[in-house]
Amino acid sequence: MGIDKYFLNLAGEYRVAAELLKREVFATITYGNRKGADIYAIGANRRTAVIEVKASNTSRFVTSFYQKYADETKPHPDFWVLYSLAEDRSERFFVLTHGELAHVQAQRNHPGQEMSWADRARAVVGGVDNVLAGQLAAYEECWHKIVDYCSAETA
Repeated sequence: MGIDKYFLNLAGEYRVAAELLKREVFATITYGNRKGADIYAIGANRRTAVIEVKASNTSRFVTSFYQKYADETKPHPDFWVLYSLAEDRSERFFVLTHGELAHVQAQRNHPGQEMSWADRARAVVGGVDNVLAGQLAAYEECWHKIVDYCSAETA
């Protein structure tokens, strides 16, 4: 039997924060059920990244991407970290920008089709978006994206 969903999600947020802290990026978890982000990562120059964490103990991550971001101009996280905790307690982390996850989700929903953002969102009304770990190999352990973003000089 796997870990309870509540504890899995919380473990994912803490593990992502810990990985960022190991890379010398300050990371703080936000609490509550009306929060706008799971984690804020803050670089030495105070540039902040907003991070959404999705945890799973299967090969599938429920993102609800186009259900939540049907309008591409809606405020969104800078990064998504998909955290996988296997039954043997081995872990995997997939780090994607918001745009990268939009592309991966679109390919999962409509393989090989080129569609506008609005068309993608309309096509999944009534469903729940998810992506598979097999689609994410190129994004595994890509912590440098968040580290570089947080350490970049702001204009």
